[in-house]
Amino acid sequence: MGETLRAGVIGLTGIGQRPMAPGASSGWGMAMPHSHVSAYDYVADTELVAVCDLSEDAIAKYRSDWDARLPEVNVYTSHKELLEKENLDIISVVTGDNVHAQITVDAVDAGVRGVLCEKPIASSLADADRMIEAVESAGVPMVVDHSRRWMFPWVQAAQLVEEGAIGEVVRVVANQGGPRAMLFRNGTHMCDTINWFAQGNPTAVYGINEKGFEGYGPRYASDGGHDPDTDPAVSILVEYDNDVRAFWNQCKTMPGIFQVDTYGTEGYIQVSQDRATITTGSKNNLLTRDIPHAQHTQGHIAGAVTELVDLVRHGGTPTCGPKEARQVMEVLLGALHSQDSGNTRIQFPIQDA
Repeated sequence: MGETLRAGVIGLTGIGQRPMAPGASSGWGMAMPHSHVSAYDYVADTELVAVCDLSEDAIAKYRSDWDARLPEVNVYTSHKELLEKENLDIISVVTGDNVHAQITVDAVDAGVRGVLCEKPIASSLADADRMIEAVESAGVPMVVDHSRRWMFPWVQAAQLVEEGAIGEVVRVVANQGGPRAMLFRNGTHMCDTINWFAQGNPTAVYGINEKGFEGYGPRYASDGGHDPDTDPAVSILVEYDNDVRAFWNQCKTMPGIFQVDTYGTEGYIQVSQDRATITTGSKNNLLTRDIPHAQHTQGHIAGAVTELVDLVRHGGTPTCGPKEARQVMEVLLGALHSQDSGNTRIQFPIQDA
């Protein structure tokens, strides 16, 4: 255990400050942290010293939920004032995605040593590039909270893919259904997972918006994910530089599902929210078995915080850094460009509309 890092959270709604909750069943104790405030409270090597939000209602809710447990945390309505006064080591950016870039740049300018940013990284590629330039120029590690990177059984399945358990990856097929099958709100998680399992860099994309959203795009124009009617489901084909293709089906009117099937030359892996299986063998002798996975030892945000602490102290490569997060945005915006141009093939790099 090393020095305790001074942490701050900017953005107190939802996943910013949600309090700890009891476990799913009696006797399970408390569930793992599912907010940035609770993650910093949980991770022993961090001390939450300051939080910020523009909304007085959000601040009042934070005080109601956390003042008794964290009475010494300072509360601000200006992120610039917070950064000026608090001498932070690490910061969580949990605001609307349209202001992630400026807050990140300001935090780096103020001398923070690590940044944890919510997804999507930004609302435009230009803003994502500003963030990448800021953190890389200053040598500041940045982690983006694409949650499956720290969740079971996704981690075990990805490790098997990376180790070649199904041979060389050739195709990825993903299904995402239900009202929250939204391109930017939850699609960012799915797209990052697809890119992760495809093991290549996306090079081109085709996209077809669902009925009723034919005129949406080519810009990202949702309200940050609060209203499904402002964020379309899209059918997408992605091409990668290693000849992998990914077929991604989003549909709000089909049953809720979040599932990725990764096909290799020697088998395939299927992963859903709570189960992963691997099938290997020859045509007439296939064997399917469960992929063993541990229970959650920490919530995904606590996992991201723990990783960021390690990166600040020892350096290294983030599990999901800003360049990976930018690739996600390029796929999503590329799909909207495809829709806007008559569902044609859009080759990367693309430009903001």
